[in-house]
Amino acid sequence: MVFQDEERRALLPWDGEPYEITQWRTAKVHPDHHVACQYALYSVPSSSCPPGQRVEIRLDSRLVRIYHRGKLVKIHQRQPRGGRSTNPDDYPTELSAYTMKAPERIKRSAALHGPAVGEFDDRLFDDRHPWSKIRQGHKLIRLGDRYTPQRLDAACRRALDVDLIDVSRVERILVQALEQEAMTRLPLPIPAGRFARPGSVFAHAAGGRS
Repeated sequence: MVFQDEERRALLPWDGEPYEITQWRTAKVHPDHHVACQYALYSVPSSSCPPGQRVEIRLDSRLVRIYHRGKLVKIHQRQPRGGRSTNPDDYPTELSAYTMKAPERIKRSAALHGPAVGEFDDRLFDDRHPWSKIRQGHKLIRLGDRYTPQRLDAACRRALDVDLIDVSRVERILVQALEQEAMTRLPLPIPAGRFARPGSVFAHAAGGRS
């Protein structure tokens, strides 16, 4: 046979590593300079792969290799479902109108849900790398759609009161309805009407009636 006569002696010794069938995917670079693949996030260099570009991704059991136009631009350790691998060097080196466009748009949308939501989002994006918070900003707005803007605003106020700038914790507050406690502690307004009279009306002189 050809294998026995010609090919067998050309084979290299087995290195002990099992053969892996790799997978290939394509993905679009998100405004936060990450791509999503197999339910995990991986950063890509902003200089060569700005948001909107499409990249090719090669996966095996250990590594994720990212290519742009056939050129290898990034290698990450493969992450589990829900994981994230970020290299801060992949972010832009300085702020610009382009890189701040998405965060500013999200902050404007958040402010429409209430003053506390707007303040929370301002704090969220007050970061050296605001682009890394874009997914959290979108998630915060979706919480308002799910639980109503009023509840989200109360939850953000509660988080701000304890300096807790974490969207996942805000979601937990809403799931457990903890923001209702903060709302019930607010002073109730005095109703207007004929019985709403100032306290001086009921005051008496120290010596009784004159």
